Amino acid sequence: MSSSPADLVREFHLAFGLDARSTPTEVAPDLAAHRGELLAEEAAEVAEVSVGGPLDRLAHELADVVYVAYGTALVHGIDLDAVIAEVHRSNMTKIGPDGEIARRADGKVLKGEHYETPDVRGVLRKQGWSGGTPDSGRSSE
Repeated sequence: MSSSPADLVREFHLAFGLDARSTPTEVAPDLAAHRGELLAEEAAEVAEVSVGGPLDRLAHELADVVYVAYGTALVHGIDLDAVIAEVHRSNMTKIGPDGEIARRADGKVLKGEHYETPDVRGVLRKQGWSGGTPDSGRSSE
């Protein structure tokens, strides 16, 4: 059995008769809203235990966030691994050519002058997507 989150979540969706698409697709607003609610619920659970722990519960809640995020991608037919790889490529351009890293006071890594916006639209098009509105290029990392 694969340990890939995408494969595991696909197995779950198929076993329980949940939506699973293989091509990027806009879904009905009620389904999209439901997936957003599930993600918000899981993120709130992470926030609740992130400071006070215990660590095993934090690990569980983090895994739930990832699981639901992969499920949401699957519902929309998005190969999330490919999107993550593109966002990672983009995030690595935050390092300046001299190795300099700009940070906010709280430690968040900032976009420098050499930052390249991720081409999520291009990744989705390679997956068979043909429409949508432009990606804002925003990242929480």
